[in-house]
Amino acid sequence: MSNTVEFGPRQWQLAFKVAMRVLKSRPAAEDAAQDALLRAFRRRATYDGSGSFEGWLRRIALNTAISQLRPKSRTEIPIGDCTVDSAALFPSKDPSPEALAAGRELATCLNGCLRTLSELDRFAFTERFLAGTSERELGERLTVSTNAAKQRAFRARRAVRNAVAEAGWTPPGRRAA
Repeated sequence: MSNTVEFGPRQWQLAFKVAMRVLKSRPAAEDAAQDALLRAFRRRATYDGSGSFEGWLRRIALNTAISQLRPKSRTEIPIGDCTVDSAALFPSKDPSPEALAAGRELATCLNGCLRTLSELDRFAFTERFLAGTSERELGERLTVSTNAAKQRAFRARRAVRNAVAEAGWTPPGRRAA
């Protein structure tokens, strides 16, 4: 990571300008800029210094602003140590009430299944598959190699999949086996 990474008024202004071009509303752009800086700060370890920091931050601000244009008819559900958008469990441009309910049902089932995992496996699963942490970053957080982190996340996902199947949860539109 580069030592020149800074988060200050200049970076906020850059994020705000990008968001303002997309959202065309000062309050919405201010929110998006704040969210973008928070996302960038949390993911600062992923900035490898190969390009300019401003370009990296600009891309995050653009993605954040675009995500604010998406419909807000979503429900956030706590799963493990994370909060997941219920519609993300069943992606759709216009999630039906049934899909949202199925997402909540799955989240409840997942929470129970996650409690059966070891602390490290639970951490690997929630970070990799719910928070979207890269395998390399997961390895750094677990202080293991990238391959070991990848393997731990794979085993945790398999354990969760088996526990969900044993709990009898089936996706909507599918019959239980």
